Amino acid sequence: MFLALRELQHYRFRSVLIGGIVALIAFMVFMLTGLTRGLAQDSAALMINTPASHFVTTRDAAGVFNRSFLSPGEVKAITAVGGDASTPLTQSFASFSGGTEATQLSGVLLGVDPSGFMAPEITSGQGLAAGVSGAVVDHSLQEDGVKVGDTLTLKPGGETLKVLGFTGAARLNHQPVVFVTLDRWQALNPRTRGSVSAVALKTDAAVTSQISALGGLSVLTRAEALQVLPGYKEEQGSLTMIQVFLVVVAAFVMAVFFYVLTLQKTPQFGLLKAIGASTRTLAGSLVAQMLFLTVLAVAIAALVTLGIVTLLPAGIPFALTLPTLLSASALLIVVAALSSLLSLRTVAKVDPLIAIGTVT
Repeated sequence: MFLALRELQHYRFRSVLIGGIVALIAFMVFMLTGLTRGLAQDSAALMINTPASHFVTTRDAAGVFNRSFLSPGEVKAITAVGGDASTPLTQSFASFSGGTEATQLSGVLLGVDPSGFMAPEITSGQGLAAGVSGAVVDHSLQEDGVKVGDTLTLKPGGETLKVLGFTGAARLNHQPVVFVTLDRWQALNPRTRGSVSAVALKTDAAVTSQISALGGLSVLTRAEALQVLPGYKEEQGSLTMIQVFLVVVAAFVMAVFFYVLTLQKTPQFGLLKAIGASTRTLAGSLVAQMLFLTVLAVAIAALVTLGIVTLLPAGIPFALTLPTLLSASALLIVVAALSSLLSLRTVAKVDPLIAIGTVT
């Protein structure tokens, strides 16, 4: 460690340059991780935070709610098996006007049983209740000027919904969710003739197996339903691949930097070996130097990222928790340690006599 710190101190500009490059790469990884998770929350917060463990749809719908139409008979058969651990829900897309914005708004209209576990948790105002024709909406609509007590006018029919309250983490397909009761949703969508989109379950595998045996139905876990959400898998897959390539590039850059530096220091390594320094000591110094630079650069990048997050506009979906930040930091440090292996091989093969030029 002494040799590593002495060299970093002696070559300050070179150390700052390498550390700055590592910090920039780490910053890009942190920002991309935050954007990936932010987009996931914006696209599927309802599915990610739902208490349901499984969802039942018609088999031909492949788990997509707005393609599924479960008849009243099928719903009755499912709930007879699932009991209180099952609750139906309905989904459709809606356009509406309301709030202070002049532009038309859009959202996902979700019909739920007010007494079921899919009913929204209220952050302000009041919740849904049987016989109430109002709606509970995601709090993101507050940015459009929607307030408790406002009236949302659905297009093109002109039906109205009074905003009863707000809930959090209720977005789907990058749109806010508007919760209404099942009866109200059926009244707004008479062509469905009493059918529902899905039945949510909060139960174990034994019950889901019984429901699967009913025929014509598809039972998906929450993770599976999330993956078939239109656009979610493709969006997350693309961003994840970018992250992977960025980490690979980071490993390549750090490995090349330290390998070139190791080659430049071959005479010094040879001299140190000639006066008694062991390969283990030199290798430890090299690894310590790389880890010190990486840890310092990653820490600076993390602090800069946390500072910039506070300046991001509210419209940019960004979610970066402390555990996620620490995990990404640990990954970069491990990558740095692994990328030092190429340099260690060079140190081990240094011949003292050849390195200091006494033998050709």
